[in-house]
Amino acid sequence: MAIQNEKKVTMEDIAKRLNISKNAVSLALNNKPGVSEKLRQRIVRTATELNYGSFSTQLDNKSKCILVIVPEYIHNDTFFYSDIFWAIEQEAKRQGYLSFTSSISYEAEKKLTLPLIPQELNVIGLLVIGVIRDDYLRCIYEMGLPVVTVDITYHNIPVNSIASSNIAGAYDGTSYLVECGHTDIGFIGPVYTAQSVYERWCGFHQAILKHNLTDHNGYHIFGANDHFELLDTTSVLETYLDKVDRYPTAWFCAGDRIAIALISLLNKKNISVPNDISVMGFDDISVSHMISPPLTTIRVDRKLMGELAVKRLTDQRIFHINLPGALIIRDSVRRIRP
Repeated sequence: MAIQNEKKVTMEDIAKRLNISKNAVSLALNNKPGVSEKLRQRIVRTATELNYGSFSTQLDNKSKCILVIVPEYIHNDTFFYSDIFWAIEQEAKRQGYLSFTSSISYEAEKKLTLPLIPQELNVIGLLVIGVIRDDYLRCIYEMGLPVVTVDITYHNIPVNSIASSNIAGAYDGTSYLVECGHTDIGFIGPVYTAQSVYERWCGFHQAILKHNLTDHNGYHIFGANDHFELLDTTSVLETYLDKVDRYPTAWFCAGDRIAIALISLLNKKNISVPNDISVMGFDDISVSHMISPPLTTIRVDRKLMGELAVKRLTDQRIFHINLPGALIIRDSVRRIRP
């Protein structure tokens, strides 16, 4: 009697079963943003039921898994966080782990609704990417699993962190502006929103004091202190920029997105960068060298950040690792004295 071969299950089969797109299935099974956590779990359960590839076997064998917590505001960030996600995924594979992404909405954060972890997953720890509410992070910490925050350090909650050396990087960047002859320098960054931005403000201020410069408060833009705000779009930044009475000769921006938005707004006002005002960023995102003028900035090693987050996840010791940045000199800063 001939043995009938069982038909191989495909992503299209899963999509048809759930009446969704094949692309949604691909995003869910490859642990990428783009689908809700509720839908992701439905897809995972269906893949298990249909014995899709090795997915069911991996879950049944209780493979070690890493849960990556992603807040809503960075879902579409393809410039900074994509390198971190890629590094986490690759390092997790090298370590023999599966990685799953859980997208957290603003509403979930506000209501302290924790991510659902399917019972079939053997989660060994959580990586928290970017900025989330302190009270939400505390709830995650109280789950009892190892937690590493990536790109942000929280000093009031005893979780480990991998971040950039914000104070040193901002100090070096501001010192370069001084070296170029700038004495009237402003700072732009949402210091009330993110600890990393506040640290960059501290590095900026330290350089101002070190070089015996006057700190002109009127040049600084800190954003709102009563709600989440990043100052990284022209629409948000413009409302603050219009309130500045007199502009400095240089602005240090706490992120490249802020710097790019600032350059766009200055161009609208017929203010030339760098001939009239110099602009410096922080992060060295992929588009920083593509804009006009190419952006002088502080480079952050995002791939190493993601790799170390996975490698150190199960470390029992408390650690806060700050990766040094590198000054990248391009054309958005003008030297006004030899």
